[in-house]
Amino acid sequence: MGENSSRFIHLLRRFVWTAALLFVLQLIFAIVGLPRPLCDWLHAKDLQPIETPHTIVVLGGGGVPSASTLLRLYYAAEFGRGLTGVTFVVSLPADEKPDEASVGRMRNELVTRGIPASQIRMETRGLSTRHQAVNIGSLLGDKARQKPIVVVTSGYHIRRAVLAFRAAGFTNVRGLLAANVEAEADFGWFTGLRYGVWNNWAQEAELMRELIVLMFYKLHGWV
Repeated sequence: MGENSSRFIHLLRRFVWTAALLFVLQLIFAIVGLPRPLCDWLHAKDLQPIETPHTIVVLGGGGVPSASTLLRLYYAAEFGRGLTGVTFVVSLPADEKPDEASVGRMRNELVTRGIPASQIRMETRGLSTRHQAVNIGSLLGDKARQKPIVVVTSGYHIRRAVLAFRAAGFTNVRGLLAANVEAEADFGWFTGLRYGVWNNWAQEAELMRELIVLMFYKLHGWV
């Protein structure tokens, strides 16, 4: 009993020290910002579009309206408006009546921003990035997999999205990052403390989640 108690106390101490170390690291990154090379890698700046695509895919981040989805639709419309012969695909699950669901409102938002409805198709069954990529491949057909495609998404999700589409058989995939833009106005003193620290802390959770999911996808051969 004494040996078991000592072992338990030893493990408990290690857990407490590890938790304390992680908390300190979180606090440091919240103050100084996240590692820039890691953020740039997840934002896939090396995978930005370099040619006119055959297809522009907008992955839904949530229902409409939601900040992430509307942001992606804005970037997709700004990038694709005026391009000829481009097919848009909006992707978000819909249990029934897609025209009346958020995926239908995604299409309508693109139309509002100047994209002809005839150029927009809907993918309504994908419950994950992997399933969306596979379903969109089936929707577009084998020939479209060989043509340039741009996937529009936001945050740290973009690299996983591009890699998932490549694993689903698309041979020429690029990603368009739908990034938030800070306000141009001067917000006064201590903006880093008032806003930056809390934003960095929230981004830490998002970054860790994405790294874990990316590892899961890698283990399953989905990227």
